[in-house]
Amino acid sequence: MKIILVDDEVLVLNQIRRMLSGYSLISVVGSFQNAREAIARMPELQPDVIFFDIHLPELSGIDAVELAQAGCPGIDIVFVTAYNEYAIQAFELDAVDYLLKPLHQARLDHTIKRLMQRRLHKQEDIQSTAPSRVLCFRSLRFQNSSGSPEIPKWRTTKTQELFAYLLHHRGNIVLKETLLELLWPELDVKQATSQLYTSIYHIRQCLKQMVIDIPIRNLTIQEGYVLDTSRIRIDVDEWENGLRQASGGNLADSHSELLRLLELYEGDYFQEYGFGWAETERERLRKLWYKNASSIARFYEKAGLLEEALAMYERIQDADPYNEDNGLALMKLYTASGRRKEAEKHFRKLNHLFSKELQIGLTDKLVDWFELIENEISHDTMRVTKEDIETETLVTIHAAARRP
Repeated sequence: MKIILVDDEVLVLNQIRRMLSGYSLISVVGSFQNAREAIARMPELQPDVIFFDIHLPELSGIDAVELAQAGCPGIDIVFVTAYNEYAIQAFELDAVDYLLKPLHQARLDHTIKRLMQRRLHKQEDIQSTAPSRVLCFRSLRFQNSSGSPEIPKWRTTKTQELFAYLLHHRGNIVLKETLLELLWPELDVKQATSQLYTSIYHIRQCLKQMVIDIPIRNLTIQEGYVLDTSRIRIDVDEWENGLRQASGGNLADSHSELLRLLELYEGDYFQEYGFGWAETERERLRKLWYKNASSIARFYEKAGLLEEALAMYERIQDADPYNEDNGLALMKLYTASGRRKEAEKHFRKLNHLFSKELQIGLTDKLVDWFELIENEISHDTMRVTKEDIETETLVTIHAAARRP
């Protein structure tokens, strides 16, 4: 394990180097009194760990972490300082440990043990056969390569929403100020900031326990966070990419794949949570499902596959019962397949929904179509009744003629 040391005091650098020399699996590859110089040498030295003093000239250890993580993603941070008031901020930066000066060998032993365990876990994660998945349809769940989806055990609902919000904005900087206003508007800045740091820490612990490789980058200079999802799969992204490919060609060739993708839509985006900020994305994905479901329903209808078309239109109506166009298409299919009673039943259901819940009437197009069908049914009934009477009269006459 390669380590570089950054401290503006030469005596401290020499002390740490001497204390680390007793570990057989550790080599100190560089010592610096300036954070910028250390960061500039990182691509060459490729360290696994940095021991940062917090109080440094020009650029503090806290501020230098962002640049260090950018230069060597996955690098571990250990803070060394004479002040304990930075502990919360240090762990919020995902530091492995926080050592107080003067250093003691027993305390350093504990730090080295934690570093070794952390590196071992990282190697095991790298050897994983497939990346983990995050599921966002219906509810937020994690899935490892060899397991079933699991619901994370978040410490609080605020922690859960914080992770969901960072995931929603994955790859982009989310300002701390935005998070404070969103999640803790009732608290003063100091209290809200403490809650934010604590929640970030618990998110990292949850991800670590579930072996989900999603680093949270802390951008100290920009005062924000970035959720790095480059090493995992996300069901929403996979689903949308799949739809784009399946719907781009001939449905005669791709309808089976498109149908499979539509079945993967377990529910709306973060459906089980009341995240108001997710509503725009929720509605966009919902419309994408409707669009492709309607396309495949029309394809089945034109192909004469009435049962398949009926099943798809029924599912569309269940998902969006206020869609009159799809409701009309469903009733026409009921009628075409000889199920007029079901067409009538569905019309009554739509009429009740619109009049009682929305307090508006159905469109003239739908009402006119149903009245036409009713007239046809009445005409058929009258014709059948007349034929029955004529048949009964003839039977009576023939019976009378045969009497002696």
